[in-house]
Amino acid sequence: MATYESRNMDEPPPTTHTLRPHHVSLLMIIMILYRQYERPKFHPEFLLHVVRVLMVEIAEVSQPKSYEELVTALAASPHSKDGSQGFFESLNPVYAANFASVDHLTNFFHGISYLFVDTKTGEESDLHRRSFLGYFCRRCFVTFVKLSFAGVAQLRDDYHAWLFGHPGGYEKQQNDLITFDKILLKTHADDHQWAEPEAYAIFERGVAIADSNIASEAIRRFFEQHFHEGSDSGTRQHALLNLARMHYLRHEYAASRQYLTEAIEIARIANDHWGLQHSLSLMHRLPPIQKDQKPIINEIQAGLHPLEVLFDVEKLIRVSSNQPLSASFEKIIQATGLYDLWIGMQNHVFEESELLAPHAVQSIVWRAAGCERLAAIEEDYVTAFSDIGSDDNNVITVTLNRAYRRARQGEYEDAISMLLEPDVWCGLAIHDYARWASQIWHILVLRASRRGQERQYNDFLKPRFPGSTFSPREYFYNVSTPMSSIIRDPLYEVLQMRRVDQAVTSVEPLLKALWYSEFQCRYGSYRTGIILLADVGLEFGMTKRSQRIVEEIMPQVINGDDLEQRALACFVFARCILAAGEQSRDSMTSALPYLSIAERDYATLQMFRSLADVQYLKAVLYHNLHKFGERDETAARQLKTEEDMDATSIIVMEEWIAQVWELVCDVGAALAAR
Repeated sequence: MATYESRNMDEPPPTTHTLRPHHVSLLMIIMILYRQYERPKFHPEFLLHVVRVLMVEIAEVSQPKSYEELVTALAASPHSKDGSQGFFESLNPVYAANFASVDHLTNFFHGISYLFVDTKTGEESDLHRRSFLGYFCRRCFVTFVKLSFAGVAQLRDDYHAWLFGHPGGYEKQQNDLITFDKILLKTHADDHQWAEPEAYAIFERGVAIADSNIASEAIRRFFEQHFHEGSDSGTRQHALLNLARMHYLRHEYAASRQYLTEAIEIARIANDHWGLQHSLSLMHRLPPIQKDQKPIINEIQAGLHPLEVLFDVEKLIRVSSNQPLSASFEKIIQATGLYDLWIGMQNHVFEESELLAPHAVQSIVWRAAGCERLAAIEEDYVTAFSDIGSDDNNVITVTLNRAYRRARQGEYEDAISMLLEPDVWCGLAIHDYARWASQIWHILVLRASRRGQERQYNDFLKPRFPGSTFSPREYFYNVSTPMSSIIRDPLYEVLQMRRVDQAVTSVEPLLKALWYSEFQCRYGSYRTGIILLADVGLEFGMTKRSQRIVEEIMPQVINGDDLEQRALACFVFARCILAAGEQSRDSMTSALPYLSIAERDYATLQMFRSLADVQYLKAVLYHNLHKFGERDETAARQLKTEEDMDATSIIVMEEWIAQVWELVCDVGAALAAR
């Protein structure tokens, strides 16, 4: 083993070991199994169960169990009563009286040394030094030998208190050279207070509950700890990078840019290539300062994290980037290949969430391309291999998109109930909670806009806007705020002008939107544009042409991946058939099935205004076909639809919506109070 003088400074610093009260009970269990009783006396499955409990406690992957929890865990074996009564009696708290003095505890620990050597043969026992239990026993023994009289007395008092459920013995020890008297034989590792992870855990909690003061103070304390023997810790850039990440998650981009600028300068001075690469990558994620500035696409190089290449997809998928979706798929392939290199050749730690990230991004890109079923397959892959109730960003992203997709199909209550499942929100940080609450709010606004409940939106939903990204043009007409999209804005203008019978004035913007949507491979928007173009063509008398262009896209629409789009396509196509057939009997008969599909879809979506229009046209066709029974039934449904439309338009607040939003607020309060 290398001495202090020859130890490589790149090696991790020495670590200290502190005896805790539960260590005494663990040592006592090992002593009972390997010294006091013959192991064949116990049932093999009971022995296996005890060893498993010991391994979990010794590994310290979670908070140590109390005495009662430890005994309960040991007794959970189905064979705990098969000759094991003496084992549990030996663990009874009354036997703690045997440690009435420091000498008794000292004798117990010196008795542990007999576990290392077989007294009969003189050879090393089953607890050899490289075994898991043997290493634990030797480590505890060496730590006890270093303790002073005051340290042993404190350990005895803490153990007695721990047995009877009182806290104590788990405080953080400050290795001060003057006042720290618990250790008599101090090694080099005991001369300094080495870095510990508690401060960073507090920082992560501050980020999760959006407490900037706690997070900033904790990250400062964490990186001010003693990491190595150098005069300068060299970790200031990492503290700044963590602070920049915190502000980035909260969309405080100005503060994030300020910290990143300083971190980049310090990383360059310290010649920290990895810190510089991470800082530059996060800087490239920030929105550009100038309005028309194009986002920066990362170049693949050594040290670049695969997720940064994957984040470039978010930049390329924007409509303003003027890039086809094929560029996004190319970036996904590059990120996947870089991740294989990252794990295989560069030997980085494997993360399950990083492996699932390309699938989550693919679901978004496929949906943008209008391929809903492929997007659903990618979403199912992510949820199938993810932990339930985790804070994985892939899971919450896929869940939110799936819920909104379900709401788009008219299943509003099911979408809300899916998001209100505790497994969805129980592990969320506050910044993800904001996305979750915003998605619920958007679903409620979508429902209100389709049902014509503008009073509910203005008086109840709008004042409760959670503060996320929102474009009123996505849901309502007569809104002056543009969506800043070269595809969606022209489509909105066509719909708005169509309401006043002036759609012919928006033909040129519509054709441009069609060109951009086709070039960028956004076929969902392209199909909507084609339907609107056919509707405008009817006003110009282009009946045959309008019928043909809608008929060409009907195989893509008729499967019902988007009910609203199918309903509009069927309604327009039925009108095209009527216009092209000059309202002949055959044309009216051919148009009725499409009107029936449109009626069912609009009824499912609860779009009462559009549903009434379809039912009115359908009743007229039945009248002209002399089907008076069907006409009367359709007319009755149309009157019922208008009554529902009038009734819903005056509703200010629905009780179940108020209860949903109250639950959303309670969840936010509970998450912030963690």
